[in-house]
Order: sequence, then structure tokens, then C-alpha cells
Amino acid sequence: METFHYKSDQGSSFHHKHKDDCKDITINVDCEKDRRGRRTPAFRALKLSNQPLTAGQSSKITYEDEQFDIGNIYNAGNSTFVPRESGIYYVAASLTFSPNLNVPYRTRADIVVNGITVQVDNDYWDQLNFLNVVHVSAVLQLEAGDLVEIFGQSSTAGTIVSDIEEPNVAFSSNFEAFKVS
Repeated sequence: METFHYKSDQGSSFHHKHKDDCKDITINVDCEKDRRGRRTPAFRALKLSNQPLTAGQSSKITYEDEQFDIGNIYNAGNSTFVPRESGIYYVAASLTFSPNLNVPYRTRADIVVNGITVQVDNDYWDQLNFLNVVHVSAVLQLEAGDLVEIFGQSSTAGTIVSDIEEPNVAFSSNFEAFKVS
């Protein structure tokens, strides 16, 4: 660990009013030299193809287009995140839903760990003729080998729309996570 010690800098063009009882500041910086360049496990995947969603039925959402996968923690073939290290992870997913009928509806996205829903976002959408982007996220304590998946459902049949990243078009269907600590 490196330590930097700063005293009042008289040459600075920006001055604070200093009181006589002010103390110098010591800042400790941990450059993690002992980690030898080890990178934080993280991934991001996008929905590549449209996926039908049956009314009232929970379905696993697939995210087939792996943008990056640091630490080999995401399997695009079965759209699962499996941490290799126990720790605290930020997990997030979004899905864009397009209903088949022009009716008010409820859409939901779940983060599921080892078959158990641990976080959910439940949106009611009565804006007719509009798509609904549902986003769910959580900070989770995961064990190495846990199976993390995203499920979705709606009160009306429709389609989970593939991710499109173009200006003025916001079809956001993605799944991502990274290790916090």
C-alpha cells in the first residue's frame, strides 16, 4: 500500500479559508499490487432474437449475444450466470416487451438464483401502443457455483424484443453482472 501525504499547497490558485486547528490530510491508496493484474469478474449479454411470451406463464429469458465475459462466468448457450468466486455481485437485467393485443397489461422480470426468485420488478402498463422496458437489479451475496437466470412473464401474450442499440431507438434487453467484493 502506498501512502501519500498532502500539506496545504500554497502554490494552488484555489484557496480555502484555513483555521488554525486544520490538520494535514493523509490518503492511503491500495494499488492491489499483490493481485498481479487480476480483473474483476463481469459479463454483459444482449438479447439477439425475439422470444414469444405466453400470457400468465413464467418463462426463462435468453440473452444469446455475449458482449464480454471476464472470468468465464456467463454461458450464452443457456443464458446462465454462474459465479466462480463467492462474494457480493451486482446483477441486472432488462427486457423489452411488445404485447400482441392493445390492452393494459402487467409485465414482470425476475432474478432467479438456484430456482428461487430473489428480486422482481413488476410493471403495470396502460400506455397503449407502447413497448414496456422492465428492469430488475439487485446486489446479491452469491456462492461460487450458484445458478443465476432471468425469467419474465406478462398478463397478456406478446414478444420479448431483441436488443437494439441505435440512436432514438430504445429496445433494451440485456443481462449483466459484476463482482463488487
